[in-house]
Amino acid sequence: MYLKNLLKERKLPVIPQREEILKILQENEFGYLPPLGHSITVSEPQIIETRISAGTVIISTVKMRITTKYGSHSFSVLCQTHNDGQKHPFFVFLNFHPGIASLYYPAEEIADNGFDVFSVYYKDVTSDDGDFKNGLARILLPDGQKTDTDCGKIGIWAFAAMKVLDYALTLPSSDSEQAAILGHSRLGKTALFAGMLDTRFKYVFSNDSGCFGASLNRGNTGLFKERSDRKRGELITDITDHFAYWFCKGALKHRKTNIPEKFDQHFLLASIAPRFVYVASADMDYWADPDSEFLSCVAASEAFEKQGLPGFIHKDALPLTGETFHEGRIGYHKRHGLHFLSRNDWNKFMKFINKHQ
Repeated sequence: MYLKNLLKERKLPVIPQREEILKILQENEFGYLPPLGHSITVSEPQIIETRISAGTVIISTVKMRITTKYGSHSFSVLCQTHNDGQKHPFFVFLNFHPGIASLYYPAEEIADNGFDVFSVYYKDVTSDDGDFKNGLARILLPDGQKTDTDCGKIGIWAFAAMKVLDYALTLPSSDSEQAAILGHSRLGKTALFAGMLDTRFKYVFSNDSGCFGASLNRGNTGLFKERSDRKRGELITDITDHFAYWFCKGALKHRKTNIPEKFDQHFLLASIAPRFVYVASADMDYWADPDSEFLSCVAASEAFEKQGLPGFIHKDALPLTGETFHEGRIGYHKRHGLHFLSRNDWNKFMKFINKHQ
């Protein structure tokens, strides 16, 4: 009853049907992707590394070229694929860094666990600012965000992730029934949005996605402390002060109250039912508000349970640092540390997939 009472205090709106969720979140938060016709061409792979995981994996790059009536744009996809003739579960990974291995991408550990990866450096798709005249933004939204429901940069990055999935599914090494998408921070928000739109992603992983990602807006700890205190949850006002271009212009109407009238972020998690969604938090990531991320999972569970599925299986208490919940279709863990995508996180994500394959 403890967690139910916490949610009752937050007065969350009731979760509607999936189609209504999509309409609400696209009109009030993320926007709609432009309904443009487009074509895709992919270059021949260029092999750049054959020694990963003792030679059982090939790392190559391809150039993906998207063309609309407004022009073309190409971006690179780093492909980490097994060469054993078997099908493997795989991640479409929205990456803050280019290259094979980085602080956020432990390539060899992922390979040793039997997973493939298709990594996209997000700034190769379009810049992380309000300039809509570069990259895919230029050919998808040539006039920028002309209406209140035109998508922002998160929508553009999500579009790219879905096109990468198109390519991954053409490869004999990809297990089409075990496709996952993963992102951290703003790219965690992007992963959730892409996972909402594209049901081919069986697993949707958000890491420290926070405000307008997995974290609830109602009851956010930012409502009770000074805005200058970063040891509390980020508000809609905060995020749109600096990153309004991530979202549709319609999201700006929530700045005054920091509480969207029609929805909260548990809708976003619920939209992924009956598939699998995973929220990862960090105990020192106060800005993302781990308690609100956890309670969002609790609130979203109803959407899975209504379909006769186990949603979020958890104890009746807020999580302790180090706790992991993997039994239901909503996964969660809270690790020690800062706002970061770590090997610890990756290993838990892979364990979750292995448990539910």
